[in-house]
Amino acid sequence: MRFCIDYRCLNVITIKDAFSHPRIDEIFDQLSDAIYYTKFDFKSSYFQVPLVKEDCPETAFSTRDNHYQSTVLPQDITNGPATFQRVINHILGPARWKYALAYIDDVIIYSKTFEEQLIHLNDICTILKNARFRLNPEKCKITQTQTDYLGQNLQNGEIRPSPNNINGLLNTRLPQTADEACKFVKAVEYYRKFIAKFSQIAESLRKFVSTTRTQQNKGQKLNYYYINK
Repeated sequence: MRFCIDYRCLNVITIKDAFSHPRIDEIFDQLSDAIYYTKFDFKSSYFQVPLVKEDCPETAFSTRDNHYQSTVLPQDITNGPATFQRVINHILGPARWKYALAYIDDVIIYSKTFEEQLIHLNDICTILKNARFRLNPEKCKITQTQTDYLGQNLQNGEIRPSPNNINGLLNTRLPQTADEACKFVKAVEYYRKFIAKFSQIAESLRKFVSTTRTQQNKGQKLNYYYINK
């Protein structure tokens, strides 16, 4: 169970933070030579990031008993992921892209040898301790030679689709509507690098993927440009 507030109205009028997350493919390129992995799970990750005093009133909410303001980064706020990514990037500092990576609150430490893993693990633990970031020990995975990360299975320098995710896709019922076909194609696209001729296979379902009027107009203009070039 987690504490959430309906911030949809606030999210609509919030200026979006364009801070980018690391590219998934670049993350796995970096992990491809590693043998040992440690994954950290933060204890109430967002709630460990304090809000500046001026922003607290924007997060106000009411209960039947009282009126409150959040003093920490709340769940489901539109700029939450970007804010946390910026914070964790700053905390990891020079270790990032060398032996530690984070995709929002999914942190992984990777090493080529067990000895290196212990050194890297000690460094990151010290960094997080100094930043006063708390971990959830029960969900942390320490010095593993095989682990799942961001939907992929890592083992001995090899990266493969996570069996659990693949089983989930295989057990998905056949799409019955255009919306279901669209969702299924988007889910499978995450593993397109592992599927030969994926575009050809998915083409029969792609025709059901709806496009907006703006996208249709852009496509028509692009076709006109190439035809009349």
